[in-house]
Amino acid sequence: MLPELKRLVDLQELDKIIQEVTQSLARLPEELAAENAALAEMQTESEARAQELENLKKQKLETEKEVAEMEEGIKSSRQRLMEIKSNIEYKAMLKEIAFKEDQRDQKETRVLELLELMEAQNQGIAEQTQRLQEQRELVDRHGGEVKTQVTKLKAELAGLEKQRKELRKGVPAPLLKRYEFIRQRRNGTAISPVHEGVCFGCHMNILPQQFIDLQKGVEIIQCPHCQRILYWQEVEALEEGLSRSAT
Repeated sequence: MLPELKRLVDLQELDKIIQEVTQSLARLPEELAAENAALAEMQTESEARAQELENLKKQKLETEKEVAEMEEGIKSSRQRLMEIKSNIEYKAMLKEIAFKEDQRDQKETRVLELLELMEAQNQGIAEQTQRLQEQRELVDRHGGEVKTQVTKLKAELAGLEKQRKELRKGVPAPLLKRYEFIRQRRNGTAISPVHEGVCFGCHMNILPQQFIDLQKGVEIIQCPHCQRILYWQEVEALEEGLSRSAT
């Protein structure tokens, strides 16, 4: 295999690792942002529950005040009842008192309903507070982990970029330019192995003469279908086997 082609193969593998590290660096803050968004949503829900509880308390106080006023009205009507002489007026007053008592009873029932709603709301708030605390702890813990991972990945990326720079030095500028051009248009894969005359980049057969020339290893050949730069896979495997035997 041509030395510059071997460097391109190594460069592509390195570029793929760099891409993975770069994607991880971008993904980690996004994951943390999603957790913070969930925390903010839970906080908003908690505040809404607290506000609803305050509204229920206000309704309860107002209803209790109405009950007290109705009790006073009933008491006053009963006192007036003792002073009435007419049988018709007496019956009318009894009817009025019964109506007021019914209205009072309905208000007292509403007070009980409000108490039940407040109890359920308090329980919901307690559960929400627990979940909120757990989410805060998760965000704090994960935030620290993300910071550590980002520092580690940045150091790793710096080392990889240094290796990449050294590899690029051994590749002629026109070939390097061609490599970058194809890589940008072929989802990060500019170099492809060929096995038994088939390009593994697009899984299409290359021309027989191209395969013969590729096996000779004296020139740079591109796939006629996907334009990727090709290398003979058997040669690469043989070279790796010889390298392992030497060590």
